[in-house]
Amino acid sequence: MVITVMPRVGSTLLLATALLVATSCGGDGDAADTFSTFSGSGTGSDTEDTDDTNPEDGEFAEPRLRILLGRQYVNAVGDLLGPAAAAVASPRADVTLNGFDAIGAAQISLTDADIDAYERSAVAIAAVATANPASLSAYLSCTPTQPADLECLRSFVGSFGFMAWRRPLDEAELGRWAEVGVTAATDFGSFDKGLEFIIAGMLQSPNFVYQVEVGTPTDDGSGQRKLSGLEVATRMSLFLLDTTPSRALLEAAQAGELDDAAGVRSWAQQLISDPRSRAAFDNYFEEVLHLRTLAEIAKDPGTYPGWSPYLADSMKVETIALIDDVVWIEDGDFRDILDAEHTFVNQALADHYGVAYPGPSGFVRVPVPPGEKRGGIFGHAALLSVLAHVSSTSPTVRGKFVQERMLCFSIPPPPPGVVTDLPSTEQAKTMRERLALHQEEPLCASCHNIMDPIGFGLENYDGVGIYRTLDNGAPIDAASDIDGEPFEGALELGQALREREQFSWCSVLNLYRHATGHVELAGELARLQDVADAFVDADHRLKAALVELVASRAFRYVGEQL
Repeated sequence: MVITVMPRVGSTLLLATALLVATSCGGDGDAADTFSTFSGSGTGSDTEDTDDTNPEDGEFAEPRLRILLGRQYVNAVGDLLGPAAAAVASPRADVTLNGFDAIGAAQISLTDADIDAYERSAVAIAAVATANPASLSAYLSCTPTQPADLECLRSFVGSFGFMAWRRPLDEAELGRWAEVGVTAATDFGSFDKGLEFIIAGMLQSPNFVYQVEVGTPTDDGSGQRKLSGLEVATRMSLFLLDTTPSRALLEAAQAGELDDAAGVRSWAQQLISDPRSRAAFDNYFEEVLHLRTLAEIAKDPGTYPGWSPYLADSMKVETIALIDDVVWIEDGDFRDILDAEHTFVNQALADHYGVAYPGPSGFVRVPVPPGEKRGGIFGHAALLSVLAHVSSTSPTVRGKFVQERMLCFSIPPPPPGVVTDLPSTEQAKTMRERLALHQEEPLCASCHNIMDPIGFGLENYDGVGIYRTLDNGAPIDAASDIDGEPFEGALELGQALREREQFSWCSVLNLYRHATGHVELAGELARLQDVADAFVDADHRLKAALVELVASRAFRYVGEQL
């Protein structure tokens, strides 16, 4: 019988896996209360190199299957089969849960439409790859003697499958996928057609689309499961590079080099020296700082006539450029992003801020605009624009962002029935005055008192980050406080956050949530405390925190439930 469509064996497996994830991996258990956990003891420069149990350990997150993020899927296809294949890769859109795409990926439930989309994507990738023989040369160590050359197809399955599935295939898998190739090659009279069907099937299998984080039971009494070297390689590569592991890393895992913290630490240091690591964490910070929404938000043209998609994109580039300068170029104190007194502007941003552009072209380093109390990312138009409304500022939104994203303090949503509309400008002129009237409602005051004072200190910056002294014709009072510490303006807010141990602790928690796809559990906090201590001892160098995080037991082990 002639095969006229790609085999749906992969799609069937994908559906089965999706159902498994939906029914058994849908929750994270009880998340830790993380607001005041950091002790800042600084007792050691590194996390422990042993896998000894810790009496403070509790329940770790359960084993799970986690679907690749969209960019990870595309990057993996590019690494496997080249840029032309990556250009036609079309994964489903990421879903954000608890503030992170990675958490959504761990709890996702695929629809029939999603499964069909992965099939279409795999078919398109396979067609492009087999039309470009050079993209397959790394997997072909033989010359076929006939279209349905079983041994040659089997060799390809083993080589390509090892890279695509991030593990060796067993004999049954080798035989089954080689037979898929033989059937297609026979029916079409083409060896390349056999390769095409193999690639299309293997790339829609859950072995490619999902990362496996199951591990094996330990006998140390911890009730935890240790991830295999290959599972660690995949988790580490996806976290640090936004792509699947290289052959060298997979072979190192097979050789036992990722079986302990020291080996993982050594490989992590190599991975963060790869330029792709910088790109991966540019994506991470675009997510954490809500910079991705700059391309989507609207501003009232009457209030902000200079707003444009190009300006919005320039704002994003400015913030990422500062982070790159601190983390990747200088390998400096990560807290410098909070109060740096320099930034990076192009002509459009210089005009926006009202400062001279030194040229000659592109983004150049300049001092922050003088006299505007700017400094660090909270003086950037990007955050000030994202954390605002269409035609006004929002001290509440700005304060909520600081509490939740910078300090990891969760603020509950308003109770049902609470009126969230602010008093009119006839009752009060400035935004601060209007919110003060709003807080007279008892149900509103408890949460607004946590958020609004932080935002009041940024009221000199309008809804697109331009400095101002008047709001609705009335003078702005931007003197405020954070947890009782006075500040006024972006620079002083950054300086106040810089000295808070909670900022360092929250930075580690955000990285962990992104790396593992779950909100930390109480049982994992002792291990994350070790990472936070190492971060402090390394002078708050983020690269050091990344290495210590992947070397930690919290990264390399999971809980025992299946």
